[in-house]
Amino acid sequence: MTLSPAALALALASKAPFFSRRHRPSRKDRSMLRLYGFSASNYYNIVKLALLEKGLAFDEVLTYTGADEHHQPEYLEKSPLGKVPCLETDEGFISESRCIIAYLEHAYPERPLFPASAFARAKLLELTQIIDLYLELAARRLLPNLFARTEPPASVANDVRQTVAKGTRGLSRLARFDGYLVGDRFTAADISAAVHLPAVRRILRTVLNEDPLAEVPGLAEYMARMEARAMVQKIRADRAANYPEFIAHIQARYARPAP
Repeated sequence: MTLSPAALALALASKAPFFSRRHRPSRKDRSMLRLYGFSASNYYNIVKLALLEKGLAFDEVLTYTGADEHHQPEYLEKSPLGKVPCLETDEGFISESRCIIAYLEHAYPERPLFPASAFARAKLLELTQIIDLYLELAARRLLPNLFARTEPPASVANDVRQTVAKGTRGLSRLARFDGYLVGDRFTAADISAAVHLPAVRRILRTVLNEDPLAEVPGLAEYMARMEARAMVQKIRADRAANYPEFIAHIQARYARPAP
């Protein structure tokens, strides 16, 4: 059996399942939340870190990529595009990490992850969009090459370089690195940075032998502070523990019979 690197990259990129584990901090909540996904997924960890930092009780339901009309179609009733993460609430299901974060912020305003003023919230969203679209999404285009250990086409490499350069400039202009990225406390912007930036740097260094984010003044010290947070350490440990099982699932789901 052989595994197509493109299929593996697609599985990672789909943030899209298989089916449990529980995280229940010592806190009583209005309702029980269930988070569907897997700890090797960045987008799952965006929501998981938000739940942990807000101190909310939740169950984790191990759910891998791969759901469609023919494979575990029942999951599509929870997540219409078969993506992870997906959050189950007492009112129903929500998919897409940004939508889930917005729900958590409104439903559980304690330990807020957004600033109070409308302008500051908009600036935070501006920054997280740059991280998501111009850094993480751009680097994700190189995942097939990362897994196959091949060089990307020159056109793809150049597109990624140009997009990441824009994102790096935007990050440098909008973010502060002397404390938290936005304001004087941990926010959703720090969640995006803590989860996505290490992956972006790892992909770019491995595939292109480049690391433009290393040139951003103060970023290395900021990331060291993020890595020291207990909840960031937890998602890192859970990711490492889940990764071999995730790869085994992908091999079983997407492997092609040898000719």
